[in-house]
Amino acid sequence: MLIAAWVLLAVLLLWGLGAYNRLMRLRNGIALAWQQLEPALTELRAVGAQLAERGPAWLPSEGPAFDNLRQAGEELAAAVQAVAARPHSADAAARLAVAHALHAAALQRVRGLLALGVGDEHDADRQALLARLKQAEPPRDFARQLFNQRVQAFNLALDELPTRLLAGLFGFHDAGSF
Repeated sequence: MLIAAWVLLAVLLLWGLGAYNRLMRLRNGIALAWQQLEPALTELRAVGAQLAERGPAWLPSEGPAFDNLRQAGEELAAAVQAVAARPHSADAAARLAVAHALHAAALQRVRGLLALGVGDEHDADRQALLARLKQAEPPRDFARQLFNQRVQAFNLALDELPTRLLAGLFGFHDAGSF
């Protein structure tokens, strides 16, 4: 009887270690996916900042749209820093999702405004920035998809019944997708 108890205890201990290692591997996968997403978001923010800086010279009457883009870029940068500190934090990912949506909307507004003004002396600069913006979007989309897949895999592992019992003891919580 005593041997059976020790065997059961050893099995439970090994299972707990295995569950912990699996959750750590999946959480580290989120951090690795973030390492691909962060530069893509930083590039989009940089292009947006250049558009916000140069735009008022191209379209002086649309200053508020460029100010909005500048402000959205600053909020996006702050959200990116928050996620960089803890890529698996649901709160930071939610903040990033909101900041990214605001930045994307501001970029779309500015992109539409700049597409209307063609044929002036600033056309080459404007087209170069718009092309750079277009090139920056596919890497962001790919990295975002990868990040969300890793988050989903982690959250699914947390929801499995035996692991769910130990997740709280190990300090694991649902991660947030972007």
